[in-house]
Amino acid sequence: MQSDTTSFIHPENLWREVGLRAGQSVAHFGCGPGFYLVPAAKLVGTSGKVIGVDLLPDLLAEAENRAARAGVGSIVHTIRANLELPNGSTLPNQSTDWVLLANVIHQSDPGKLLLEAARVVTSAGSVLLIEWDTVATPLGPPNQHRVPQTVAVQAAIAAGLLQDRAFAPSPYHYGLVFKLAVA
Repeated sequence: MQSDTTSFIHPENLWREVGLRAGQSVAHFGCGPGFYLVPAAKLVGTSGKVIGVDLLPDLLAEAENRAARAGVGSIVHTIRANLELPNGSTLPNQSTDWVLLANVIHQSDPGKLLLEAARVVTSAGSVLLIEWDTVATPLGPPNQHRVPQTVAVQAAIAAGLLQDRAFAPSPYHYGLVFKLAVA
């Protein structure tokens, strides 16, 4: 069972720290029940948009309910999609200011997810990756399933992204911000 990461990653603080602003757009790949969607919607406001993308319909329904209860149901939208397929999110090319991948690349093919993120992020946008660190932690997936930071960076580079900065969103995770590589 996946842990509730909101006990040690505070999505509202995270979004502020990375610079999410009113009027921007966010796509959260592998959004699960929507822990990051509501705080993002509150920051982008009615002039922005937040899209949760996940494969599991029950998690998308939970994300929609969470957004409705928080009063941001008109800002948050969900898409059921397989992100490992080409154009899997169904979002248009270069249509999103921020793409978030949080605790998801250890469950999927990192290269495919990052390739889709690079496709949909705007030229001035950012891809935000948060993943379980490979050090021993009391929570999270088994260590053998975790993706080392160096592997994540290599997959991002192969997808056409360059690392902008690194940060520690919790004692259990690493965080990376990527930008599109300039041709």
